[in-house]
Amino acid sequence: MTSSSAEPLFSTPRYAATATPTPASQRLLVAQDASRAGGLLDQPGPMRLLTLHGELAAAEQQECLPSTEALFLRLQMLLEQAPAGTRLQVLGDEAFLWHVCRLARHAGLLADEIELFKLGERRRLYCVHCSEMQDIGSETECSCRHCGVKLFVREHFSQRLGAYMGVCLDPDRPYEQAQAGERQA
Repeated sequence: MTSSSAEPLFSTPRYAATATPTPASQRLLVAQDASRAGGLLDQPGPMRLLTLHGELAAAEQQECLPSTEALFLRLQMLLEQAPAGTRLQVLGDEAFLWHVCRLARHAGLLADEIELFKLGERRRLYCVHCSEMQDIGSETECSCRHCGVKLFVREHFSQRLGAYMGVCLDPDRPYEQAQAGERQA
């Protein structure tokens, strides 16, 4: 069993670099920042843009929502009413992408009807010791904000959770750092 360290794990997400020119009855474009979405508007078919920040003059139908919660609720409503053949394109950091992807899959969209475009470094980490999530950057080690265990960020990515797996950096003494912090406090 050989594996090249340069080759990512099968579970590591692969993101689109450019939009796939696929016919669609309707396109939903969901972006954390509208200014980064301009290149995706030049596709055939009706397009609706949902965004958290900014607007695009080229977008015919667009809504700038005040919070991620409001955007997720609006998207959920649109997906429940979406006709067959709807395509979803999502731009944002990994935490945002996979939350939107879960909403879309729950609403019945297939994986090949969803395109993900990653922007930024923020990603989700799942601590396998306390089952809590936290946002991290590109670091490979960190401490769990919930249980204090020093974690190694594995390359394994769970699409169900939308997160990378954080496992104990030192399995022989998993809570040593957390307990040392409690003694000092």
